[in-house]
Amino acid sequence: MVCMTVDSSNATDWTIRRVATLILLAGIGELAIFVFSAVSTALPILRRDFPDRPVEWVISAQSLVGGVLAPLLGKLADRYGKKRMLVVAGSLIALGGLLCALPAPFPVLLLGRSLQGLIVAVVFLSYSLLRDIFPTRLVPVAASVSVTGMGVMTILQPILTGWLIDRFGWHAVFWFLLAYSALFTLAIAAVVPESAVRSRGHIDWTGAALLGFGLGLLLLVIGRGSTWGWVSGRTAGLLAAAVVLLVSWVVSSRRISQPLVDIRLLGSRSVALSIVSAGLISAACALMLTLIPFLVMAPRSVGGTYGFGSSATGVARYTAPIGVCLLVFGFVAGRAIRAVGPRLPMAAGAFLVAVGLIGVVVWHDQPWQVIVFVVVYGAGQGTAYGSAPNLIIRSVPPEQQAITSSLMESAKGLGPAIAMQAVFAVLAATALSPSGKSIVYSGFGLSLGFGIGAVIAVVSCLAAVFLKAQRDTTDLESAATEMV
Repeated sequence: MVCMTVDSSNATDWTIRRVATLILLAGIGELAIFVFSAVSTALPILRRDFPDRPVEWVISAQSLVGGVLAPLLGKLADRYGKKRMLVVAGSLIALGGLLCALPAPFPVLLLGRSLQGLIVAVVFLSYSLLRDIFPTRLVPVAASVSVTGMGVMTILQPILTGWLIDRFGWHAVFWFLLAYSALFTLAIAAVVPESAVRSRGHIDWTGAALLGFGLGLLLLVIGRGSTWGWVSGRTAGLLAAAVVLLVSWVVSSRRISQPLVDIRLLGSRSVALSIVSAGLISAACALMLTLIPFLVMAPRSVGGTYGFGSSATGVARYTAPIGVCLLVFGFVAGRAIRAVGPRLPMAAGAFLVAVGLIGVVVWHDQPWQVIVFVVVYGAGQGTAYGSAPNLIIRSVPPEQQAITSSLMESAKGLGPAIAMQAVFAVLAATALSPSGKSIVYSGFGLSLGFGIGAVIAVVSCLAAVFLKAQRDTTDLESAATEMV
């Protein structure tokens, strides 16, 4: 079969087809913002509608499934084509939107959100596909845009989310996700060319099961341990089972030639620090986006030391600036990478994220204070997210691009899942008395949650700082030798 390439007659310039391809891949990538941020805005309302359910799993299930299945989709993409698996992932995300939109029990909602975790694979498949079909000269800017998006949905998302929730209820958010993902998936199937890069290899289904169930049990223990009791038999038993499964996954991964996640790649310092930095900054950003609605939607009379009584639409006042910053600083990151490489922009972005989180911890008495530090945070998120994919592009040769990109996206999915469960365990332990059907979190608990996010962002910054400025070919050759 002959695979199409993009405008081979004009090998290094922007063309209509390349622009259309970038718009479609960036457009479906922007869905990642909506899949996470829109549902984060709806989380306080979900807490009211499902008072006896662990609604934080609506976020964590998506992140967990995305983190586990991202490398699996990467393997399948290597074998069957990146575009093909991008279409499969987009279709399953649309199905997930349908399941969440229907008036169904909480387990069905979790199933739908789990399917939407494939958005993690959509992001890395998009920029990996761009890496294959775009000329090298255009890759840095195209990859940055594919992750930070064109800015349209990023800017409109908070306003649209608030309007949908306030006017039609939280189910409307998922009807929109269904329509959006279905439309872009069909357009990609019709317009975007397939990558010619292929590799045949073993699909590690056993590794996927061990990693998925092991992490699932670990997150369950982190999230429910305070309720069950940290020294209870249930907690200890599930923790032991999680450890056994994860250790079995590590042993299995080291014994087979083509594991789901090749942890031997972490023998390269550049790859390891790139993945750590990207995974941690994703966790920090997830905490900010999840906690802001709780901070601003609670009335001050209920929250005590925090709260502005905002509606879902009012939340846009605090989160819409993030979209503008993602657009502006995503482009800034692309330009900066051309001049100095991705290491310093990544470190600078993580530092700004930390400053924004610390600012909210200290100053959240007035709306303008929160908005100022949200803008600082947004500048950091845009810079970091625009830099992250280029860390891998600069760190590994083309033949290792797909597997290392999937490893990074796995970390970017699992990082938020673990951080979310840990912070919600803290919130539950410091919660105030219930108000009506809703649990009210204490101001101390929320501040501690933002503070945990700041610490995570600082560690992400340090990981980027200690990256080597140039590709560490010695480390890569050593890691490649181990994989043979």
